[in-house]
Amino acid sequence: MAQEIERDIFGSRMVVFEGAVGDAEPKALQAHAPQYLISFLSPWIVRKITLDRCGYAINFHPGSVEYPGTGCYNFALYEEARDYGAVCHHMLPKVDTGRVIREDRFAVHAGESVESLKLRTMNVMIEMYREVALSIAGGRPLPEAPTHWTRKPFTFRQMEALKAIDATMPPEEIARRIRATVYPGYPGPVLHRADGSRLVFPVPLRSAFA
Repeated sequence: MAQEIERDIFGSRMVVFEGAVGDAEPKALQAHAPQYLISFLSPWIVRKITLDRCGYAINFHPGSVEYPGTGCYNFALYEEARDYGAVCHHMLPKVDTGRVIREDRFAVHAGESVESLKLRTMNVMIEMYREVALSIAGGRPLPEAPTHWTRKPFTFRQMEALKAIDATMPPEEIARRIRATVYPGYPGPVLHRADGSRLVFPVPLRSAFA
């Protein structure tokens, strides 16, 4: 959907680089010095040497300013956030630390799951992308949001720790962790019992909606 928006707005001026999680930064990207480098759900961390060649380097992050880094949906549900959103921000070598250009927020439903929160976030973020792209194409300067990141980016290690459940935890804590970490196609949270055995909580056996 983002690429369709790009083609409609920028035409042949837009060069697209795709990748999967674990891929290195494309070598072809290293040959470009664009006025705008736009990262939308990028699977790689763009190197400083690449960022320095760009006039502007911006990223679209599927989380509000309270949830930089990985596992943003998960930690929002674990902390029982009342609202959530998506952010467009300037890119720095350290992920999710650059100045915020725009943040769009929405209320989190009482029965929200990781899957439903991600789907709603994708809808908000794609519309944000369209409006920011139109602003760039129109030659308008990038705005600066009144909000800013409120904590250091969450890490993969923290995300894995969230999925580890000890049988001695209070029932409310166990329920929060299950809600925050069950997602189709990914290993479910693991309950560690006192006798050393483990119970892996089941996840839906289907493709995710988002």
